[in-house]
Amino acid sequence: MRKELDDQLCREFPNLYRDRRASMMETLMCWGFCVGDGWFNIIYGMSKKLEALILEMPEKERQNYKAVQIKEKFGGLRVYLFSETKEMEEIISEAEKLCDITCEKCGAEGRFRSKGWCIVLCDNCDNQTK
Repeated sequence: MRKELDDQLCREFPNLYRDRRASMMETLMCWGFCVGDGWFNIIYGMSKKLEALILEMPEKERQNYKAVQIKEKFGGLRVYLFSETKEMEEIISEAEKLCDITCEKCGAEGRFRSKGWCIVLCDNCDNQTK
């Protein structure tokens, strides 16, 4: 994900991404958002909902609800939190399902492709990689 999009997520959702600039000894978020820009809107929407839930918690509990890693794996979005509630699990699952049908490069409607690696692409982005 481009730096400006990464910075926007960290700026707007400081509780969820509190460890984004921490060392690799503390979190895998040190590597950033390891996905294409096409999934930004989905991750943004998910983050907005998760941040709101975190802010509803007592202040001393908030630190446990943070992202540990956000990445693409086998063509799908993977989101790992340090701790999560059932409601958070559902929000994450919804985002992961949306990414299964969204081009990781541009955000258009896409489908799973196998190109020696797994990726979700629209027809246009798929044709550009041939």
